[in-house]
Amino acid sequence: MTEKSDFTDYIYHFKGAWDVPSFCGLKIISKKDKTIVVLTELYDSNPGSSVTSWIDKLATGLIREYEIEPEKLILIEHNPDRKSSLEFINETFDLVTFEWNGEKFVSPSWKRLTLNQIVDIIN
Repeated sequence: MTEKSDFTDYIYHFKGAWDVPSFCGLKIISKKDKTIVVLTELYDSNPGSSVTSWIDKLATGLIREYEIEPEKLILIEHNPDRKSSLEFINETFDLVTFEWNGEKFVSPSWKRLTLNQIVDIIN
């Protein structure tokens, strides 16, 4: 088990599809009534599964590893700016919500957020 603190920020390693080693940025901000988890896609550095394709499995694994109550989880997927003129690779933040079936998260749904909305969630 990983040690719990009010703020965690590091590269998180996980087994992706077909057990391929994968990783992403992980930030966990623990508040009294919520736990905010920000998963950052690392694109070119990540040899395995993307955050988007593995989001429900990542969320389920993280609540177990960090002892997060499923109903207190606020998960944000962050895709950093790829320094291109193409709009689809600009920096984005998405609130990801799930259904909890009693054992794992299922049916992820994404909602695009502004930077101001992210700040409001964290505060």
